[in-house]
Amino acid sequence: MHRHSTDGGSSVDPADRAAVRDHLERFAGPDAVTEADDGTLRADFGGRTNVAVAPDGTIDTGMPLHSFAGSPERLVFDHDGGELRAELDGESVYVFRHP
Repeated sequence: MHRHSTDGGSSVDPADRAAVRDHLERFAGPDAVTEADDGTLRADFGGRTNVAVAPDGTIDTGMPLHSFAGSPERLVFDHDGGELRAELDGESVYVFRHP
């Protein structure tokens, strides 16, 4: 299940596998998303740039010069703006911009 955030993005529980897959496929393209044997969903953007979300909701990004790993409370997909925000608590946010 997902809900719309006030800024137009879609807020997703990082442990909701179906919602995460749907939004990653929309964000990166359906052919860019794969699932590993351990259930981790990975969106590849070419080169070393990727976003991976483990079954427990942990996110890991590979992006030259600013990778990130953490356990966000929610993921906010702004498909129109090309951003994925990992909201870790009330104040900390990591922003991944579609390359």
